Amino acid sequence: MLLFFISLCGIASAIAYRSVDPLVTVLAREFSVPVATAALVSSAYALPYALGQPVLGPMGDSFGKGRLLAICLSILTVTLLALPFVTSFDMLIALRFIGGLAAGGTIPVALALVGDKFPPEQRQLAIARFVAAALVGQICASSLAGLFAEIINWRSFFYVGACVTGIAALGAAFKLAEPRKPDAPRANLLQAYQSYPVIFRNPKSLLCYGAVFLEAIAVFGILPYVAEILETHQLGGPKEAGMIIAGIGVGGIIYSLILAWLMRYLKRTGLMAWGGGLGALGLLACIFIPVWPTFFALITLLGFGFGMLHNTIQTEVSSLAPQARSAAFSAHAFCFFMGQAIGPVVFGLGMHHLGLTPIIILHGLLLAVVGFGAAYLFARQSGDLR
Repeated sequence: MLLFFISLCGIASAIAYRSVDPLVTVLAREFSVPVATAALVSSAYALPYALGQPVLGPMGDSFGKGRLLAICLSILTVTLLALPFVTSFDMLIALRFIGGLAAGGTIPVALALVGDKFPPEQRQLAIARFVAAALVGQICASSLAGLFAEIINWRSFFYVGACVTGIAALGAAFKLAEPRKPDAPRANLLQAYQSYPVIFRNPKSLLCYGAVFLEAIAVFGILPYVAEILETHQLGGPKEAGMIIAGIGVGGIIYSLILAWLMRYLKRTGLMAWGGGLGALGLLACIFIPVWPTFFALITLLGFGFGMLHNTIQTEVSSLAPQARSAAFSAHAFCFFMGQAIGPVVFGLGMHHLGLTPIIILHGLLLAVVGFGAAYLFARQSGDLR
């Protein structure tokens, strides 16, 4: 039951984030801006999410993880309720920025809570199940937002998102908030920075954080442009784009369902290598711009490979500094969401200057290098290069 309420927080955060990806071309027409500018609504959420991590994570360790989850989800709910009433693109960007800042105190803190509550031998499976739940939110957000945009209007799905985040905020407040210890230190900015030297004394920290930064650029750069790719090649609109983007989540869920079986045959480094390779294969095959159901299958393969690589790195992060687990996961989220903020910008510039096929190839090769490189470097650190 505890994992259910923690997972609900992940679902809410994922819904808030991924609900705009299939709407990029709709937003471009609504506010009379270029598609590349409209795609910045994704970066406008990811960037503050990342920038808030150096403070929010350690505050979870000292202020209380459940308490911080409740506050951040409440603020996120308010921003989602306000989104249907925006009248300018600048207002939309501002609300996404505030929402991203608040959301920075959700998934990393929830992951740290999983690390606190589950012993090491159960932790990778528990983290995978939490991530699977967040991916359900991602699937619902991307597929339903595109569907709502075609049937009703693009603003309507944000009411659904606000409802889910509001319920998650209540669940965090009443089911996850820890009792305040009388001798607990007050949360302050100085406290927020004291955990990081402990984390970075672990030699695995730079490897974990560098890998998630690069994988985020490789995987998430293409997503805001799926709708434009489909429309350019007359293969569909926001509805089809939402379904394709949902493939990332579908692949991650498939991975979580068979993880226990995979762990019988593969070590963590094997999961990293296979994840990078399979994800790169799915992404590289997108250069053929197939019909949208095949596009969905390829993005699902990308999501499966990404899940293998990303979940394994998350498990390593959970053990970097057990006494500062929220800070460790927040540093992880900082790098991951900086990559997600930069990814669409890099992909957009590459598509404009190089062309669609070359930029997809570059992102696919980057993902392969991250997967195989991380596997090799982790194996070398552990002395197991077999």
